Amino acid sequence: MRRHENKGLSDRQLFAKIPSMEHSIATEALIQYRDIIQRREEEILHPKAALSKDHSRYKDKEDDHRLPYKRDVDRIVHSKAYARYSDKTQVVYLVDNDHITHRGLHVQLVSSFARGIGEILSLNTDLIEAIALGHDVGHPPFGHEGEGYLSQLSEEYRNGPFAHPLQSCRLFTVIEPLNLGLAVYDGFLCHDGGMCGTQYVPRLGKTWQDHFNDCKEKQKNPDQNIWPGTLEGCLVKLCDTASYIGKDIEDAIQLKIISREEIPQTILGNSNRQLLTVVAQDIIQSSYGRDYIAFSEEIYKAMGVLRRFNFEKIYTHHKLKVESAKIKKGYRILFEYLLDELTHKKKQSYIWKNFAHDKSEAYLSQTTNVQMVIDYIAGMTDNYFIKTLESLIVPKRITLIC
Repeated sequence: MRRHENKGLSDRQLFAKIPSMEHSIATEALIQYRDIIQRREEEILHPKAALSKDHSRYKDKEDDHRLPYKRDVDRIVHSKAYARYSDKTQVVYLVDNDHITHRGLHVQLVSSFARGIGEILSLNTDLIEAIALGHDVGHPPFGHEGEGYLSQLSEEYRNGPFAHPLQSCRLFTVIEPLNLGLAVYDGFLCHDGGMCGTQYVPRLGKTWQDHFNDCKEKQKNPDQNIWPGTLEGCLVKLCDTASYIGKDIEDAIQLKIISREEIPQTILGNSNRQLLTVVAQDIIQSSYGRDYIAFSEEIYKAMGVLRRFNFEKIYTHHKLKVESAKIKKGYRILFEYLLDELTHKKKQSYIWKNFAHDKSEAYLSQTTNVQMVIDYIAGMTDNYFIKTLESLIVPKRITLIC
């Protein structure tokens, strides 16, 4: 394991080595306190864990009292994109039931589940939290169904396919720039494809250029399974899948789409709680002290059984697809209306006044009209999508003053 020059000293002794500071230079003292904890990571974390000292931002280094990945977490949860999670579909949309999972709850569940495992595996739990909380901000309205409709339009207008992991990176780099760490963006990009085998071996040592190359690959082929550059990213990748399988089953039972008795009998039990407990224990036993994240063949097969069950009995259930045709048509109508208006009216268009007007010069100069419309729609919540469609397309009564 890693060591530092102050090995053997307690935290109290380490802090005592820092002299008292006047208020005017208190920030410098706080940074020194932070650096002590940062060095402590070298003793307590896994030899291949992501260390705070190796945190790499795309732009200049920034200092305050927080460890850098914790700072990334704070930036994500204070972002506008994170606030919009609360009205973004996970699986079920247009249903009046406050207990059904939305996107914001999903990312919190992934974060909690992954951090609980990561702490035992001696991984960087701040990095785990940052990846987990931000990985789905690129999702458009109405979940994966909406993603498919938006991707179809993007390809039709020669912009290439749409992929929400890539959009998550794009959102926090050029649309709402947060200047996060390389490992965080990498975790966003690589979080999907969580049933690709029993071992998740990180591509350690990724550079920014590696990340940009991965983004190009994802843009060409959204189904491309890209391996994260950290153990933490690998853990979130696996935990994302485990988190949605069980919770989606519970939501379907709540909505009476399936009954608990219909759930296939596996080692994972017949409830979300049982599934998460068994999977967490298996990941820990399979990964502890190793340079990869893994779970057993038995658990892998059982998760595959439940995932197939979800696709067959839940995700395509006719009760959840009642409004699908309208949503698909709504995507096309809104997309083409916004694009046509932006093309002909530019700064007088709806999208300019409600989205583009406060974007950076770099964004405006480097973004095509088609991509700008995609960025705008992808960032919408479900309700905002409907309200915008109604506002722009549905005729309103007018009042004539004589």
